[in-house]
Formats: sequence, C-alpha cells, structure tokens
Amino acid sequence: MTPPSLDQLIQDPAKAAILPPEIAQMLLIGLASIQPLLVQRALMGPSDKAVEEDLLTIDQVAARLKLSQYRAYELCRQGELKAIRLGKSVRVKPSDLHAYVAQHGG
Repeated sequence: MTPPSLDQLIQDPAKAAILPPEIAQMLLIGLASIQPLLVQRALMGPSDKAVEEDLLTIDQVAARLKLSQYRAYELCRQGELKAIRLGKSVRVKPSDLHAYVAQHGG
C-alpha cells in the first residue's frame, strides 16, 4: 500500500483511520520531526527572512566549540550562550555563537 500524501490526508482525514499502524507511525515521526520548524516559520510572519535555515543545532554548536552536547546544552540553559527554544528543540543563531566565542577569547 502506498501511503497517502499529507495533502490527501488533509483533504480526507477519514483516510488516516484506515492506515496500517506502521504507516501511521512513520507519518507521525515525520510530522514530529518538522513540527518545530513549522511552528517557528508560522510565528515569524511574512516580513522575516529565512532565518530558520541559519539556525544551528546543539550538535553543530558542540562540534564548533569542540564541546560535548551536554556542555553545549548547559551553556544555553545557563544563559551564557543565547538560544532559541522550539518546543523541545534548542537552536542557536550563528551570530550568537560568534558573539559567545568573541566574548570568551576565541
């Protein structure tokens, strides 16, 4: 069975009720992975530029600072590194990362 597209499910939500469980799970995981970005984009409004493309993940921040993910999260949690929360996700603007590095002798 070819899974219905998101457009098809939106047009006919009853199709979701007859999906096999593994397809429903696959669709839910896919939607959950993009939900924070969709929320961010929806809240930005039309005048904002595509900042979401520039945001760094904690993995990227940790790699650039040569730190563990835990330490990168801690820097954000403590407010030492300015971060943006999108649901459970944490993102950092490159400019905020550069400011942090400059402030700490980088």
